Amino acid sequence: MIEQHLTLDDMPLFTKLRMTAFGEAVIEIANDPACDTWSFSQKIRHALEKEAQARGERRMLKLLKASRAPNPAACVEDVHSLDGRTLNRDVVARLAACRWVEQTTNLLILGSSSVGKSYLAQALVNAACRRDYTAAYYRLDDLANQLAVYQHQDPARLKFLEHLHSCDVLILDDFLTTPITSETGVCPVNGVWGPAVFMS
Repeated sequence: MIEQHLTLDDMPLFTKLRMTAFGEAVIEIANDPACDTWSFSQKIRHALEKEAQARGERRMLKLLKASRAPNPAACVEDVHSLDGRTLNRDVVARLAACRWVEQTTNLLILGSSSVGKSYLAQALVNAACRRDYTAAYYRLDDLANQLAVYQHQDPARLKFLEHLHSCDVLILDDFLTTPITSETGVCPVNGVWGPAVFMS
């Protein structure tokens, strides 16, 4: 029997099975002489790792999009400590590890205007999504406006609140710089929320 190597012509089948990254890795291995010395198990493990990595990246991008963060590309690696800031790399690294999420600990980020509070909060959103946590990012007045649209027992309002309750992390920007209504005041502190990040 003549051996037939896998080629790009075989990719549609992998794509149909939703294993695109796995297929790309298998075809690469089949056509790379450097991989000829690999055992069958090594080849399969390598392809599985590529597929798992690709799915993890897609999952993270989906979580970032769902978070509504204005700058989903913000990341803790780009947070710099400048003169006049009390934030340092060690603090950022600890926050990026997301232990505060696991421990249901709220964060309060204070600072004068334009020092990077919102960027830091969005970088923490990114860090949380990397660790497979869900997040919701709102400016307080936007949240108030969203809640004001609904009647108290409106099913859409209840669904919206259920969505917020289901998030692992709630981020509220412009907290205390925007008037707090009875709705927005109760939302993050009603005892059934996960950890919240407040910026003021």
